[in-house]
Amino acid sequence: MNKETKAKIEKNRKETSLKTMYFNRFLLVRYMSALFFFTNLYWFFTLTMSRSLLLLIPLMLMLLMIVSVAEQVRMYSRHSNHAKYTFYSFSTLFIVNVALIIMVLFTPLFQHLYPFLIDQSATRIFIIGALVAGLIISGFVMFRLNNIRQDKDWHFKRLQRYERALN
Repeated sequence: MNKETKAKIEKNRKETSLKTMYFNRFLLVRYMSALFFFTNLYWFFTLTMSRSLLLLIPLMLMLLMIVSVAEQVRMYSRHSNHAKYTFYSFSTLFIVNVALIIMVLFTPLFQHLYPFLIDQSATRIFIIGALVAGLIISGFVMFRLNNIRQDKDWHFKRLQRYERALN
């Protein structure tokens, strides 16, 4: 191999490495998107089997997650630190979880929202716990996205050190 070919290969390796590092700033967000997508998919199937019209809730949430994932995939080829649709998706998840907690606690909709569960206080506590966990995760992801947008995440600092080392 001549020097010119080696230089091109090295340049491509550095560019790919940087692109991957920028993309990996959103790794936790991608995992949480998958978690929420499959959780809502399972809920959607159970509501479909029970013929509940409330299946529109998990369907809407799954579509939001698909939009979020599509945005994140696009970010690999076009670097950006502002994942607008992903932030909106997790904000909507947060609001829906708050609404579901209110419905579970104060309305008789529990059996329609979760027809595959027995309506007992222990079951309601379990569902509220799961919804609170969803609130915490959504809130943390929104916090993380905000830090990434402002370049305050630790991945960005690591990226800056790597870029300085390359030059």
